[in-house]
Amino acid sequence: MERRSIRGPGLNGKEELDGVGATRPDLDRLLAELEVAVPVRHAVSRIVRGPASAIQAAALGDAVHGRDLLAVAPTGSGKTLVFAVGLVHLISGSPSTPGHPRAIVVSPTRELALQTDEVIGVVGAGAGLRTAGFVGGQPLGRDKRSLVAPVDIAVGTPGRLMDLMASGVLSSTDIRIVVLDEVDQLLDPSFRDQTAALLDRCADATLVAATATADADVETELRRRRPDLRIHRVSTDPHGAGSGGPESRPGTPAPTGAHTADDANNPRRLIVLTTTDPEACATSLAARCRRALFFVARRDAVEPLRASIASTGVPASGVSGSASPSRRATAFGELTTGAVRVLVTTDLAGRGLDLENIGHIIHVGPPHSTPDLVHRSGRTGRAGSAAGTVAAVVRPADAARMVEQARNAGMAVEKINADAATSGSRLDELFGPEIAVPRQRRQPAPRDTTRRPARSRVHRPKKKRRT
Repeated sequence: MERRSIRGPGLNGKEELDGVGATRPDLDRLLAELEVAVPVRHAVSRIVRGPASAIQAAALGDAVHGRDLLAVAPTGSGKTLVFAVGLVHLISGSPSTPGHPRAIVVSPTRELALQTDEVIGVVGAGAGLRTAGFVGGQPLGRDKRSLVAPVDIAVGTPGRLMDLMASGVLSSTDIRIVVLDEVDQLLDPSFRDQTAALLDRCADATLVAATATADADVETELRRRRPDLRIHRVSTDPHGAGSGGPESRPGTPAPTGAHTADDANNPRRLIVLTTTDPEACATSLAARCRRALFFVARRDAVEPLRASIASTGVPASGVSGSASPSRRATAFGELTTGAVRVLVTTDLAGRGLDLENIGHIIHVGPPHSTPDLVHRSGRTGRAGSAAGTVAAVVRPADAARMVEQARNAGMAVEKINADAATSGSRLDELFGPEIAVPRQRRQPAPRDTTRRPARSRVHRPKKKRRT
């Protein structure tokens, strides 16, 4: 995945006031009160400055003091910085030995693992700690060689971490902290067995879990393993009122001093476009987008939609979980640099990734669940950046399901019949006019290789006369 600056949206919010008008504590002052080392605080200031976000103000104390913790907050609200500061503070001051990290961070996708490794690497550098990323799609031997030198914090996907433990090159005996990033996905059937095996190997370690969506089943499973688990939940209702603090629940009245969620700028409205041909409608919307993510439900739907959009002249790329690591890195890099205006993808890009300045999120067909809708939609309006437009293009039979998911997520809904003749003006208001595609230079005609080249005369030197 392309390396880029981690400064900016996705790590903290810009808003300074909570829901009742109280000023949030300054992040550096909060870390000083928690007795975090000065070099670590300086490292944090390289990433973000200003007031602490709601989840940071609520959960940093428990993270720094080594308590079992579940942090539930909107995407882009600064959860990564919570567990990064906590684990760096707890394991700094003593050395690690080769193959015996003292903390592991588990992420469901390789892109999220590499991004998290970058953030923790900056914070850990303030304490002289070494981090390393271990993800699938690269040779196992390379990861084994990385563990020859001491690694303090191992960041990776569950499958690769289990492979290293099974091979004996990564030991769990010294692990003091286990971080489960996007814990609800890690406890889904696709990762459940690997995550359970990791937790069983690190039964005595402090558990820190973070996600934007955690239901009762997730809390029950974590409490079964850690009875003293402290839960900090920061959420926003449809009207913007927030709730935060230990054991708080979404939709409850905000207590005095509660923090507003950091997704105040995040999309709180979903445009539901009903049409008999979702692919054609999505293709027409692509012409209005400067930087957009188009989400589809299946891997085999990525390439047809990408080809359909590209045929209109809009630069588009596509990627799914089955793509090679280099192809995935190229696709995200093209969107980041502006080489393409549209990236068609599955839920591979739906969680955790900081993709800057995403102006449109288009769901082509209903997401699998409400949490998927929340995570996908959170790719725009990250923290302090302005939120873009979020829309769903569905068939009329799927409209009721789409509306139900949106309302469960606390989003206001506007339904539009995209097939109606009068829908054009409304689409112009919501998505803007079509962007003219720059004219491309005419490509030279291909070289004709069917004609045989003319044969040149072969020079034969004259024979010498015999005397």
